Amino acid sequence: MLLKRAFALSSLIALAPCSASAVQYEIFIEVETEEDLYDLLATEQISESSFNALLVLHQTRIELNRAGRQQLYLLPNLDYGQVDRILAYRAEAGSIHELGDLVAAGVLDVESVEALRAFVIIRPADVPKSQTKGFLRVQGRWSGRHDRLPPASALQARLETLRNLDIGGSATLTRNGLHRIQWDPNRAAFSAEPEGVRFEVPKLYVEWEDDKWEIIGGTYRIGFGQRLTFDVTDQVTPNGFFGDYELRRSNALGLRCRRSAGGLQASPCPTNRVTRVTPDYAWTNRLAGVALGLKDLPVGRGWLQAYAWGSYQVHRIPQIEIVDTNTCSDPRRDEDPACRAPPVYVRTGDPSAPASTATFATLPAMYAEALAGANASYFWNDRGHLGLTGYGSIPRWLVQGAALGFQEFSRKPFGGPFGAVGVDAAFGFGAQDFFAEVARSFDAQADGGGGYGAVVRSVTTLAATELDLSARYYGSKYANPYARPVSAPDELDGLRARDEAGVRVRVATQPGPRVGVRVMADGWRQLSSGALHGLVFARADWQMAPSWVLAAWTEYRSTGSQRVLLATRLAYQPVRQLTLSGQFQHRWVGTRLGGVGAQQDIAAILGVTTRPVDILRLRLRIRYDFEDIWDNHRRPHTLWAYLDAAVTARERDMVRVRYDLRVFLDRRESTLTRVPNPEHWLWLEYVFRY
Repeated sequence: MLLKRAFALSSLIALAPCSASAVQYEIFIEVETEEDLYDLLATEQISESSFNALLVLHQTRIELNRAGRQQLYLLPNLDYGQVDRILAYRAEAGSIHELGDLVAAGVLDVESVEALRAFVIIRPADVPKSQTKGFLRVQGRWSGRHDRLPPASALQARLETLRNLDIGGSATLTRNGLHRIQWDPNRAAFSAEPEGVRFEVPKLYVEWEDDKWEIIGGTYRIGFGQRLTFDVTDQVTPNGFFGDYELRRSNALGLRCRRSAGGLQASPCPTNRVTRVTPDYAWTNRLAGVALGLKDLPVGRGWLQAYAWGSYQVHRIPQIEIVDTNTCSDPRRDEDPACRAPPVYVRTGDPSAPASTATFATLPAMYAEALAGANASYFWNDRGHLGLTGYGSIPRWLVQGAALGFQEFSRKPFGGPFGAVGVDAAFGFGAQDFFAEVARSFDAQADGGGGYGAVVRSVTTLAATELDLSARYYGSKYANPYARPVSAPDELDGLRARDEAGVRVRVATQPGPRVGVRVMADGWRQLSSGALHGLVFARADWQMAPSWVLAAWTEYRSTGSQRVLLATRLAYQPVRQLTLSGQFQHRWVGTRLGGVGAQQDIAAILGVTTRPVDILRLRLRIRYDFEDIWDNHRRPHTLWAYLDAAVTARERDMVRVRYDLRVFLDRRESTLTRVPNPEHWLWLEYVFRY
């Protein structure tokens, strides 16, 4: 019965517009599993940046009894008013024992509380030290007889014990990557071992945290302020660090053979049958080392916060982002053949024998980055502080016998060490909160040396409305790869927070008891060219009847080409155990949207989610995509369906099986030679909590 009630409640939340909430996400976020996040991304209801933030948040969680104001604001659907009520209740009650306490005390409504379950950890102050909680997740997938064996698989695990100890890690079985990169001086190129099965442990950490101190060793993420000086968290308002055991996946098959002729007369890859295989599970490299934090040292009427961190992370890198500095002193000379990325020959056993070269290759263990940073902030209260953050980084290439560097379009500045220093501040009163950060970057690039960036932000929280207004300036020489502030989607030399000045407005409001509206408008000027660009997004959710909800949204984007999207979604819940939904969208892309050359795309999505019995949840999705509807020979034209069955035998165990069918219907040459077509995917997942 408990599972049945939880399912019914989650279905109602998904259907009903909720009270105005934080505006960092495009919709009210209510998910049970990580798969729900991938589903929101696949149906294009959230952006990729929102997905990245939510995925990390779901995998790491917020500790509800230790998180500060900015950390609690990371939780979806909460505005600053709700966050302040949680903090006030926590201070009065001593600690939060369960989420239901917030409902009983009138701090949050039932819908908001239930939506938090997938993103929080509750560890009361009086929990016995002997209490241990753990999480284990094993998953794998396979796409049939053309796929590589063994199947792509991954494991994630986390253990919390002794009240303050947190241990986490992830491991994968990879099959599609090159190995053991070396420099071949005879060819002035790289050489690599061909693809093979490898067991990798990309993430592992041990963290200790109490009310005053925290220390971590291993893989972690950290960030501060408005994310202008240093941030690797993917979160909106970071303040501190947390352990990182993130893994992610792609939903597209990759080429089995990725070779060009190189020293051979022809490519070894067949041209009449281009086979594709399941991609490996992936991860993002952030920091690996040690970090120490002093969270609360009373000083005067406030408290001091201080963090120091160091990292020595070995990175992989796409081959196209590398340059041989012996032949090219400035990678910006694109017309110079010597500034092209060195090729990668795939070794066959005889180093003198002709060999093919790899294409679209990401090379492992190419360089190590030694990085150190620090933050010190003084807090007058939860809403006011002044902080100083700085870091420095020294990349070191690991391939012996070559002088290597970064191409100018790589995220990392070429030429040598780089870093940044910045000051951030915040204060608030009543319904108003203000934030600001100014930073200066440093680098060793030719004609570079660094530049300035600045962000100013205001958040107004009213009873049914939240308004977020920000202004930004990022100089053309502000080359800081660890800056992730509010920015436009375009890039300069691999960096979004660079070469722009702009203003962004976000609004979430509830004009009526059954209507929710979210609007975002962003305008910016590209400093180097003077070009003006804009982006506008608006979405409205209307509960027409107790079982019916209609949503409509639109987006306009003007960058290199213009893009207009119109979309609508209708959801129907005839009974508590069944939810039906349909979505349709039409997109125009082109330099002249009203002209003959404008590309038009359509997509239709049908969904069914049901729980026929307490222990079983079934989900069916069918998606039809037709890009460039007037020409079936130029863009993808696909039909994708999947059936997902999750069985929860006990509340701590979950087994999930999923089958995907994807058919490519267009007449492109790459589709006519595609193997397999149709694609058949099988997914298996087991989750154990204790």
